[in-house]
Amino acid sequence: MNPLELSGRDIVIRLNVDFSLTVLSRQGRVFWESSKAHLPAVGVRSGNSQPRLLPMGSARTVALSAFRDGECKGHLVRLSDFCTVDVAMEFALALNASTNDLLIQVEQMGGQDTVVTVKHLYRFEKPVADGGYLVLPHGSGYLIPAECPDAIPGQGERGGLIGARWTLPLFGMVRGKDSLCAMVETWWDCEAQVEHIPNDRSVLDFHWVASLGTLAYPRRLLLRFDTGLDYVGMAKLYRAYARDHGLLRTLGEKAANTPVIRRYVENVLVRWPAWNTEQGSQVLADLRRLPEMGLGVNFFFPKWSSVGYAPGRNTGTTADSGWQAYLQQCPVPGGWPALADYAGAVRRLGCTIQGFVCPLTNHPEAPDYDEDRWPRDANGHLVKRYLSVHDALERMKKVLDNLEANGLKLDVLYFDGYSAHAGLPEDFTPSRPVTRRQTFEQQNVCFAETRRRGIMPGGELPRFWCIPECDYFFFSDWSQDRLTNVPTKGAPSAVGEPVPLFQLVFHDCTIAGFSGGGYALYAEGYDWWAGLTPRLYELLFAAAPAHNWLVGGHVPVKDWDSPGAKQRWTWLKRWSAYYRAVAMSEMVSHQFLSPAHRHQRIEFANGVAAEFNLESNEVCVKGVTGFSGEWENPAEI
Repeated sequence: MNPLELSGRDIVIRLNVDFSLTVLSRQGRVFWESSKAHLPAVGVRSGNSQPRLLPMGSARTVALSAFRDGECKGHLVRLSDFCTVDVAMEFALALNASTNDLLIQVEQMGGQDTVVTVKHLYRFEKPVADGGYLVLPHGSGYLIPAECPDAIPGQGERGGLIGARWTLPLFGMVRGKDSLCAMVETWWDCEAQVEHIPNDRSVLDFHWVASLGTLAYPRRLLLRFDTGLDYVGMAKLYRAYARDHGLLRTLGEKAANTPVIRRYVENVLVRWPAWNTEQGSQVLADLRRLPEMGLGVNFFFPKWSSVGYAPGRNTGTTADSGWQAYLQQCPVPGGWPALADYAGAVRRLGCTIQGFVCPLTNHPEAPDYDEDRWPRDANGHLVKRYLSVHDALERMKKVLDNLEANGLKLDVLYFDGYSAHAGLPEDFTPSRPVTRRQTFEQQNVCFAETRRRGIMPGGELPRFWCIPECDYFFFSDWSQDRLTNVPTKGAPSAVGEPVPLFQLVFHDCTIAGFSGGGYALYAEGYDWWAGLTPRLYELLFAAAPAHNWLVGGHVPVKDWDSPGAKQRWTWLKRWSAYYRAVAMSEMVSHQFLSPAHRHQRIEFANGVAAEFNLESNEVCVKGVTGFSGEWENPAEI
């Protein structure tokens, strides 16, 4: 095969004979080029043997034809006659000449052997000496400047799968004025591997993994090559893409069917973690005081046990509120009437009520336990296994039906674990094979069924694939969604520059809480970095206000009148005023106003603007009642 060329608005893209890419300016300058050391390759399995990795350029038979997909026009390359394996591949390369968007598509089209992976389609490397930064959709988003002294932390149990570790299918690389933006269309089985080797190079590398053991559908990647496209421009580019593909529904749009959304953004979250009959009256007394202070309340209803209540059984440590908890005949002392009556008392105080369910695990002592899903090891110990989602809707209908039958009315239902464990392995059980894509789709089906029952659906972590059917997320930046360097000695520290990338795309589509300080009440390591102005980041990330996530935010409330408590209440009222002003308005910009990035600014479509001096821990908010419009310090909590 001779090199193939495509001409765009101001670039020329060349597909070389080894299947590497070279992007040239009209003047012949090399704009971008893919790695020559890590070329596109296919992993092929013959029978039950281990897969072999073969360069795509090693095919001995190549056939060319024209290819078109919408405004993208280019070439279709059919590859066959690879050494020692019997596969036929189709590779498409097509360019939208007006936008410089390059569509890349690959799939297996025939042969007796099986393609199980495609590697390095494509890998781009940027020398640190070239300056610039990487754009990463890790948590709310990060920039990795060329001068970053830290390597990017390992990818842990969630690997590099998009939708699991990565919160958006959007990645970028900027070098001077030159920009590369990658949007992964078929993200379900895409593993993005990212590296930053200090004083050497930064890397974006895309691999395609099997779906139930095969490359069963076309894998598609969009690359845009541009000048002057920064991380904000990339976020807005993906926002437009998400709108066009049905992934973007604003809170205002969803509120037409789910009116409680508008009430929810007016309040602050107050969580009572676990049902305790002895604390019930005290919590109600706390809830009565908050409206008197000018705070509306979203009350996070306490959890109870999946194994139900029985005299003498200690359920205090098993208040998991798994899906089986909702099937109990006697969930707490006093049964369902006790829960329903308590919810009624909370509702009469004007609070919205938020429930909690974990639909992904089952307890071996609870009804509908499935031994096949929670087996024992060689020593007879139970091995926890997450449930397949093949019957998730069936399980959730049982939960929702039983809530209705027992008179426990919820305004919001928070699904624990769905988005946090999005990288679970596929289910290969012959009777119920489930792909990763089906896992995501089934979760959205459960959210939609919840909305159909008049309940606002929520999830654990903000993920782009939840947005159309999920209105609320627990964290906007969870501990595992922060890039943290954990040294052998000393405290963890931030890696790279946290930016509101996710919020620039989807802020006005979700109600996203922030881990703040209070989650450390339950476990170590969940707090935002204490030395990195947590109050400012609550505003910078436009997070929904929550009492529990502030230091000292216990429920029942332990201290109402100390100076620290008064600071907490004062900050909650100001934070809530800010959030009410911006919750349903698009975040339109984020800027660094100083070379060291310590002075930042965000703006919203409704005119609200906020500046942050991270050095002096000061904020200047314009357009929000309760803020002076001048520089001021937030509460020290």
